[in-house]
Amino acid sequence: MKKLKHISGILLVSLLIGCESNLDVKPVASIDAKDAITDANGLNSALMGMYNDFQSDSYYGRDLYILGALSSNDGQRTGTSLDYQQFENHSILSDNASIESFWSSVYTAINTANNIIERGETIVMDEEERNNTIGEAYFMRALAHFDLLKNFGGVPYKVASTQGINSDINLPRLSREEVYTLILQDLATAKERITLDKGNFFVSSTAVDALMARVELYYGSYLQNTNQDGQSHYQKALDLATSVTENSKHELELDYGSIFTSKENTEVIFQLNYSAQDRNRMSYYLSPTSLGGRGEVSFTNGLSNSYKRDDARSTFIFQEFPTLDGNGTGKRVAKYQDTANGADPIVILRLAEMYLIQAESHYRISGMSAEDKILEALNAVRERAITPLTSLGSDPIRTILDERRWELCFEGHRWNDLVRTDRATSTLGISVNSQLYPIPLKEIQTNTSINQEDQNPGY
Repeated sequence: MKKLKHISGILLVSLLIGCESNLDVKPVASIDAKDAITDANGLNSALMGMYNDFQSDSYYGRDLYILGALSSNDGQRTGTSLDYQQFENHSILSDNASIESFWSSVYTAINTANNIIERGETIVMDEEERNNTIGEAYFMRALAHFDLLKNFGGVPYKVASTQGINSDINLPRLSREEVYTLILQDLATAKERITLDKGNFFVSSTAVDALMARVELYYGSYLQNTNQDGQSHYQKALDLATSVTENSKHELELDYGSIFTSKENTEVIFQLNYSAQDRNRMSYYLSPTSLGGRGEVSFTNGLSNSYKRDDARSTFIFQEFPTLDGNGTGKRVAKYQDTANGADPIVILRLAEMYLIQAESHYRISGMSAEDKILEALNAVRERAITPLTSLGSDPIRTILDERRWELCFEGHRWNDLVRTDRATSTLGISVNSQLYPIPLKEIQTNTSINQEDQNPGY
């Protein structure tokens, strides 16, 4: 379904343009958006198409989390992909196929969100449902640009859909501050619009607060690393995360493994739904061939050995499974177990992260004078898995980052955590220039508003 819905759009673009920018993506549903989104059914179909775009193998369905694991010290290449090898070695070329596909997939998702935002206002339907749908599109547009920002730095912020060959697709890179501002504006609009709770496979008002907390934490980190004042953003991150932990319906699961083995649980705030017909590739790529997978990526010994022996998270994540022939066992990252069908949900936001944001924000704002509050937040997450902490040690940020690593590994955090806290170079032994991915060569070659001088340093 993912491939078929874009075929006619791809053919049309190929006939009219030939070589196009990755920002030149066709609207949802393989026909012009003005024809596709004309009533409530069309708008709902576009909404499902938008979530489907985020499920792409080149996005949340595989690469976003796997590329981050390879770039950090959590994942290692165990297969044959030369593209993945470049991430593991921090020697990424600007024509890397995974970089090209990721960039293109994200802007495809953004384009679908833009179509919903532009077309939705005129649709005659229940007003609350229409507003909610448009709010979901604003949220997803913000999330997509944030995913680009974390990995590439400043990027083009696309707020208008691509409609035919006359659309302005040559957008310049914006500064990081400009992109952060636009992301937060989109999330503020989403917060105003979203009033319905349709379950954790859809964006809710709580999901907006949770993503805003994450964005504010990153913004504060960026400002601090560039010798600017990030305190107001840390405070906003703390306030938002606290609102989610104290005022939402969500609760931490008592059993860590149930977060990933049960689609219906109290901890997950927002996740993407998959099925045998619309599968992700996480378990397939993270499982060895003896367990029916491709064996392309696995966890590092550094990650598995970093856990304390009695940590229940480690027991779940690195458990052994019977091999296909039944004569032995093998290990994989057990957060993704459905190798055959790829129906594991992909968690984007969950409550544990909000407690960890609280802990870090408290420290950034008040330092060790807030040690009791920091420990309280960290132990809220730890207590279901291991004995509580009684001290933050000599390096409190390291303590917080370790807890984030143990709790959130292979959920798309570790690489960006190391970069935003300015610890990637010392932890991984890489150059400063390796902390951002290269802008895809194709974008530089075809976008007249971006040239080689706009490329990230070192590429």
